Amino acid sequence: MLNFTNASAGEVPDTTSLTPAVQKLSRAVTFETVSTVNKDDFRYEEFLKLHDYLEQAFPLLHDRLQKTVINEYSLLFTWQGNNPDLKPILLSAHLDVVPVEKASEDDWKEHPYKGIIKEGYVWGRGTMDDKYRVIAMMEAVEQQLEQGYAPDRTIYLAFGHDEEVGGYAGAGKINEYLEEQGVQLEAIFDEGLAVAEDVVPGLKDPVALIGTAAKGNINLKLTVQGVGGHSSAPPKETPIYVLSRALTRLHNKPFKPRMIPTTKETLNTLAGELGGKYKFAMRHYGLFKGKVLKMLAKDQATNALIRTIMSPTVMEAGEKYNVLPREASAIVNIRILNGEDRESVIAHVRKVVRDERVNVEVHGVYTPPSQITETNTAVYKALKASIHETYPGVMVVPALFPGSSDAKHYTNLTDNIFRFAPQVVNRENAKLVHNANERMSVEGFHQAITFYDSLIRNTCGLVETDALVQQEEEEGGLGVTGE
Repeated sequence: MLNFTNASAGEVPDTTSLTPAVQKLSRAVTFETVSTVNKDDFRYEEFLKLHDYLEQAFPLLHDRLQKTVINEYSLLFTWQGNNPDLKPILLSAHLDVVPVEKASEDDWKEHPYKGIIKEGYVWGRGTMDDKYRVIAMMEAVEQQLEQGYAPDRTIYLAFGHDEEVGGYAGAGKINEYLEEQGVQLEAIFDEGLAVAEDVVPGLKDPVALIGTAAKGNINLKLTVQGVGGHSSAPPKETPIYVLSRALTRLHNKPFKPRMIPTTKETLNTLAGELGGKYKFAMRHYGLFKGKVLKMLAKDQATNALIRTIMSPTVMEAGEKYNVLPREASAIVNIRILNGEDRESVIAHVRKVVRDERVNVEVHGVYTPPSQITETNTAVYKALKASIHETYPGVMVVPALFPGSSDAKHYTNLTDNIFRFAPQVVNRENAKLVHNANERMSVEGFHQAITFYDSLIRNTCGLVETDALVQQEEEEGGLGVTGE
């Protein structure tokens, strides 16, 4: 039972003075759609309640769009376009949220499932990841239907129910359904990077980072067996000692830093803003490779862009205070940089651990690093224009997304996958994702609605898209080609 002793315990306050869209986000937060690795812990009834609420909150969308329930708890909406010759686009978001850790309960200033609106923010789990995007997409479509807008291109709204635990029962099944229907997509727009303030070292102006590539993901389980016994007479090395040494070696021997094409394009684009020495260094990267990589490795945010990252996340050993465990294990989550794969990662871990007593095996499903999405396309230019219309003056830059999202399940449907979350983040509020006091500003949420309205119009109307292409060509817009 969750207590939240420091959090407000009352009902959702009166929100009649706020916009209907904000009230919808506030209400959506109250459904505890938590996804867990253990299926028995899923509160599936909460997902069904959320489905029912969305039908009430967005009546035109449910009346005009085709609704398909996938695998009981995920939703797929189809907005049929006027031109069947145009490939559809897919807007992806997810209904589930991560659990609230018991250790963080006292840190919440507002109850995580009350949807409290206070101090210009909507508080609660899912406000930043990822219910705000679900509601923003649906609100943009609802308003467009009210205005009589009809897209040339078919639009899919895909809302999985288990993204936080891999997305295999949600987005994975949505993909299977679309594949069975013979669907091929023009592009997919999923969560990912955002408009970043003071995140890129040396750059003060905000930058909109679009994830045009994503790291892979693998969990390795390290297990050490022992003989057990009483803690009063332990052997020289117990399973916990052996496992601890293995984890320490992995910490001290990280993967070597490497510059992949996407990150090099990011730095080339930003070099002019960062200053002359950076521009010169990137222009002569072959000479300054070591210094550039060393500089990037110093910062937590940029270090993740140049190497495969290993993080122990779960440890298990022992049951009683005075009994030596017969087994100790740890899960190491590894985010794989493009150019590495499962085999090379496992080989690195075994080489660094160099202890035959430590068994290394894959735990769960392996996701390889993504392909690189090209940016010299009309659909990328439409995305870029939509960002400029929503966040005037920001620089738009392709970049590597170090996380994982439902987009990985749709790679067979299109080569154009863009990972961008319409919100403004800095080093402080970025820590709120999956953390206590998660909250979304009312202003930021309205910007998200504006973004999806613009994105739909810019990608799903022939006139708009052709005009954007012509504008970019006249301005000499720079695009990159993926590998």
